[in-house]
Amino acid sequence: MLDKTAILLLLPLWLLSFLAQATTVRVVTEYRSYYQLKQEDGQLGGYATEVVQAMFALTGDTPAFEVNPWGRTFYEAVNNDNVLIYSLSYNPERAALFDCVAELDNEQLFFWALKGKIEQPLQALQDLQPFHIAVSISSNPDQYLTAQGIKRLLRTSTAEHALSMLYKERVDLVISAEKSIYRRTNQLGYDANQLEKVLQLKELNHPLCAAFNHQSDPALRERYRQAFTTLQQNGTLAKIKQRWQVD
Repeated sequence: MLDKTAILLLLPLWLLSFLAQATTVRVVTEYRSYYQLKQEDGQLGGYATEVVQAMFALTGDTPAFEVNPWGRTFYEAVNNDNVLIYSLSYNPERAALFDCVAELDNEQLFFWALKGKIEQPLQALQDLQPFHIAVSISSNPDQYLTAQGIKRLLRTSTAEHALSMLYKERVDLVISAEKSIYRRTNQLGYDANQLEKVLQLKELNHPLCAAFNHQSDPALRERYRQAFTTLQQNGTLAKIKQRWQVD
């Protein structure tokens, strides 16, 4: 649990003034291995969740968390002002829609296959055309690959569903960060030794952010931007990263 009292003692004077404006803020996200986890007691945890909770401890606002599949989460954040979304892969298309107030991590995504199933080496985007690829609806890979004309995309509501399709040989490829896919594989009871990386497209690698859409209250956005800066400066962010082994 976060020590809210300890965090408050480190508040700068400018942030103390925001406490008088404290309110309830809607927060939307998905379950995402490593970053947003469903804990044994049913509560929402994970590295990114702890960072978001630490930001709320500084602002004095009350978070109203909602966990849905990514497509619904993304829709809600785009179409409703003053809603915080995390962990949002901050690609150029999303930068036109959202203001990133906290850079939580830098995502490194890989294409994964079952060992021995991809005989030819994959070296570039167009090498993906013959293969069936499972992607989460409205995810960063879904948006990028669709825009690049990759046709054989099978859209799923969750990354777990996509991984199950890979192991059942209903698709050829899935896309994930390394830590996330191994954790997800173990949770689902699959053999992680059957997986292999077959390609990395740097165009898919972007910061993971907590963000508000551009129509949201500028003062609210600034409050969370400054809260995240305080977490960076007072060492709280470093401690959370160390606890979750985030580089």
